[in-house]
Amino acid sequence: MTRTILGILALSMALAMSAVPAASQRGEPGGRSVRAKALQGLSFGELLAGVPTTVSRFDPLASGQLEVGGEKITEVLVSFILPGAMAGPAGSSIPLDFGPGSAGFSLTRSIADQVGFDPVVPTIVYLSPQGRATVFLGGTALPPPTAAAGSYAGEIILTVSYIGN
Repeated sequence: MTRTILGILALSMALAMSAVPAASQRGEPGGRSVRAKALQGLSFGELLAGVPTTVSRFDPLASGQLEVGGEKITEVLVSFILPGAMAGPAGSSIPLDFGPGSAGFSLTRSIADQVGFDPVVPTIVYLSPQGRATVFLGGTALPPPTAAAGSYAGEIILTVSYIGN
């Protein structure tokens, strides 16, 4: 049996914030802002062709990790744009799957203290008394048996916005 080892596979994290009302963009009082910072990209490491690999949202070294900040003790709407596959050499790709328990958030920054959610569905995340939450993301890479060796990558986009005014 021939086993093809695929190169390091990583998904970079991009951020979009649509949380600043037009009034605050002009510097008027009453506006709220939100911020997000990618702490770590989701990484599947080396994969074998034909062997699915799952990264848990609880994996401290491979899960995607983002910090969201804003107004203390408020709710924000978090939504992901998730790729269906990672792109690789010569037009090859590796399909991805994100299930209902693939994401979670924590008010304590602890990977062990998460409220799980489905990253495919926009989700309400609560900000702590310090005005922050950490969002964690896992998923499954499904390399086909014919996957070409090499590096594969994709982009995950996180959008954060306040709920209501």
